[in-house]
Amino acid sequence: MAGEVGLQSDVLLEGTARPRTLHLKNLRRQWQILALQILATVALIGMYMEVVATYVVGSIDHTILFDTIELLIGDQLPLGDWLTGEGRNGLGRFFIPLILGLSLGGLMSFIAFQTPQFQQRLKLGFIITMITLLIGRLVLSWLAGMLFSFDLRMPNESELDTLQWPLLMIMSLMIMFIYLLPVIMGTRGIWGLSRRSIAWAIGFTLLFLGIHAILTFPLIKAQLGAYGGTLATLESQSSNPTIGLFGLKLVTQEQFNLISIAVLIMVFQEASYGVIRNLEYAFRLPESCKRDPEYVRQMDNVLNTHLRHTFLFLGLTGIATMVALGFHKVLLTVVSDTTGNQWAGQVSESIELTLTYGLVISALLFLSIMAVLRFFVPWQRVIGFIQSRSTPSEQPAVKNQDFTQL
Repeated sequence: MAGEVGLQSDVLLEGTARPRTLHLKNLRRQWQILALQILATVALIGMYMEVVATYVVGSIDHTILFDTIELLIGDQLPLGDWLTGEGRNGLGRFFIPLILGLSLGGLMSFIAFQTPQFQQRLKLGFIITMITLLIGRLVLSWLAGMLFSFDLRMPNESELDTLQWPLLMIMSLMIMFIYLLPVIMGTRGIWGLSRRSIAWAIGFTLLFLGIHAILTFPLIKAQLGAYGGTLATLESQSSNPTIGLFGLKLVTQEQFNLISIAVLIMVFQEASYGVIRNLEYAFRLPESCKRDPEYVRQMDNVLNTHLRHTFLFLGLTGIATMVALGFHKVLLTVVSDTTGNQWAGQVSESIELTLTYGLVISALLFLSIMAVLRFFVPWQRVIGFIQSRSTPSEQPAVKNQDFTQL
């Protein structure tokens, strides 16, 4: 069927608009693609700032490390305080570095679309610049000293001191790069269409959370001494919930922060991978299909559905997680309101329900009840009804292509 679609003429009548096609040059400027990329960028920034606010600020942020290094060397690092955020409080320490990370990631994504010859020249220029920055002054002063004194010798102490500034500069940039790695690689992956960069951003974030959780384990944290005392930890015993729905408190602020990080990671992943997946599909279409208006409408429907589902299902995922963690609170509230006895109040004060394994049991109980409800509530029909109501009625039939496989 796709082979029977004839090529549309590029000759346009006077006063008529050029027909839309699925060529990458046009598709990348389509508002749905740009909306998904902007959504992924906002989710990336939100994920990074939420992780920083929960675990890093005031605990192990880069300004504390820079202050420690400056005390050890007895000198100021080459990067200015306005650039590193030293002297600011809270998240203000990360505002300027965040802008630098986004800019660097955007520059890397721009370079990724250039020709291989341009990229090779740029890499060569970067290497030469780094070598010149590192040993350029040393070599010039050393050769000039031997030339004027007619003495073949090794570099003296004053000449070796010229290495201090470039080494400190490179070390400072490397520290900033490590702290900003999720932002840099995530931005490059979103706008540079790189799955590997997106995986780097998510993997590094999850690796940091895993290592932080291991180091803050009570037995390990006790072995770290003073260094362990600076790590921000989450309480093993949850306090009274302060955040909930419809007047029912379900989770604490700490738990809500973790849920926000997880949902933002999923939004970043789904939106960024969705852009790459749909662009790859359009790229592999035959030339005749790229010019067919029906395929253009099909792509619009796919992108619109992806946008709706990103907000709908991931929003429901966050709400379901909150309900799962506070499900024992829901059950006890229902029992207390219906029976009015003291049993619910006594159980709610049990310490087992406020510990980590108590929350796990509550979540498993929620999943078990939802699994049982599956035999009574036709969830697939409900979801199909919602999708049928939200899908435009004029959606065309798909031509020999299963868009659900995208």
